[in-house]
This record gives sequence, C-alpha cells and structure tokens, in this order.
Amino acid sequence: MTKAVENQALRKKLEQDLSAVRQEYREKSAHLDSLEEALRKEKVDVDRLERTSLTSLFYSVLGSREQQMEKERQELLSAELLYQRTKFEVDSLEQEKDSLQQKLAGLAGVDAEVERLLDEKEQALRQSNQAAARQLIELAEQMAQANGQVKEQDEAIRAGNEALSGLNKVLDSLQSAERWGVWDTLGGDLLSTAIKHSRIDDAREEIQEVQVRMSRFQRELADVNRSVDLQIDISGFATFADYFFDGLIADWVVQSKIEKSLEQARQAEKTIRDALNRVEALKRNSSDKIKSLEEQREQLIRHS
Repeated sequence: MTKAVENQALRKKLEQDLSAVRQEYREKSAHLDSLEEALRKEKVDVDRLERTSLTSLFYSVLGSREQQMEKERQELLSAELLYQRTKFEVDSLEQEKDSLQQKLAGLAGVDAEVERLLDEKEQALRQSNQAAARQLIELAEQMAQANGQVKEQDEAIRAGNEALSGLNKVLDSLQSAERWGVWDTLGGDLLSTAIKHSRIDDAREEIQEVQVRMSRFQRELADVNRSVDLQIDISGFATFADYFFDGLIADWVVQSKIEKSLEQARQAEKTIRDALNRVEALKRNSSDKIKSLEEQREQLIRHS
C-alpha cells in the first residue's frame, strides 16, 4: 500500500511537471517562430546593404555606409545568437517532455492498484477492531507521504546541483575573460583579445545549458513548494540568460559588461546554494520523520 501510494504521488508530480513543460514548450516555440522571422528580416537588411543599391549608394555618399553595415551585422549576429539559444531551449524542452511521458506510461495502472489495495484495507479493518491494526495502517499512510516528499526533495537537490555545476563553468569562463580583458586593457596584443573573445564565447554556450538546468530546478522547487511552504524566491531563474544576451554583441567586448555579467552569475550561484541548503534541511527533517515512523511501527508490532 505504501509503495502504491508513493507511485500515485509520483504520477501526480509527473503530470504537473509535464503540464508545466508543455506550457513552456508552447511559449518558447511561439517565441522561436517570431525570432526566426526577425532573423530573416535582419538577413534581408544586411543583403540589401551589401548589394549595390540606391540605399548603399546613399550611405556611401554620406560617408556612413561602413558604419551602417557594421550596425546591421551586429544586429544580425544578435538575432542569430538569440535564435540559437531559444532553439536550444525548445529542443531541450521537447526531450524533457518525451522523458516525462515515458515515465508516466510506466505508472498507468497505479490508480487501479491503489483502489484494489484500499478494498483489501477496508476488509482488514472490518475483520479486526484491534487498535494496533488501525495504527499500523495510519503509520503506513504517513510513511508513504513522507517518502513521497523525500523523493521530491531528492529531485530538487539533483536539479540544483546540475544547475550549480553548469554555473560554475560559466563563472570560470567569465573570470578568465575578465583576466584577459584586464591584460588587453593594459596594452595586450591580438592574442589576448582573441583569448578574451574565446572565453566569452565559451560562457555564451554554457549559459544556454545553464538556463535549461535552472528552469528545471525552478520546476522541481515548485513541486517541493506544493507539499511544504518553502518560500524561496526563484523568479529570476526563468530569465537568467536574458541578461547575457541583451544589447549588441559589441557590448561583450567592454570590460564593464564582463564584470556585470560576473556579478549576475555570482548572485545566481548564491541563490541556488541558498535554495539547495533549505531543501537539504527539509530532506533531513523528512528522513528523521521516516525513521521515527519506522521505529513506531516496529515497537507496535513487537508489543501487539
């Protein structure tokens, strides 16, 4: 009965997760469509300026064609990077959606199993008026609830550690970019500039993965919040990556931008660690509760 009730709680959790993932998938897919159209327009603008046309001649006469070309190319690059990032998120959500559906398929008969066991429980209670029998059943139900909470907490801890691991990679790349940027500012050469840009590019790719992991952590924390009033502010997780992609690509080479990005990443790391500490404390309490229930069950059986 305990195992069946745990599976029923797990199925409910998976259904809630699947609903959240489907909603996010729909929103991200719609956003991806709009970004694809914006990207197409940016490509048209660049092609138009690169061709000999009335517009390009106009900018040439004004002496600003190269500046306008640079502006259009930066806007195209920004649009391309934002499109790639969103597509990565959509693809990840689709994989997660498929995984949740497969897990739910494995729990298809859990309701029927619970109903069957409830019938057996009812018969057992009718045949025995002993207080010990009733207490054992109550303890089993409490253990099922506590075990379900531990599983939710384990999922949240796993998701948080994965987000933290990815974020540490981002911090390493940004810190390296910051160091090379300082050297570049003090009179570095083309090599230092190239390495700085390479580290920034590493951070950009890593942030894509971190955004997906942080969104997953946010969903797992929401599951924990449903059973325990956790009160953790994680609203910034959903848009964490936006900060790193705002503005023109030229901003990435500015040292102050790298420093601000580092500050944002460090704040996100602190938020994740704080959330993990609170979930781990909850898990310790839940584990202590399970141990206490098991001891009560053993004592009841021994002395009945």
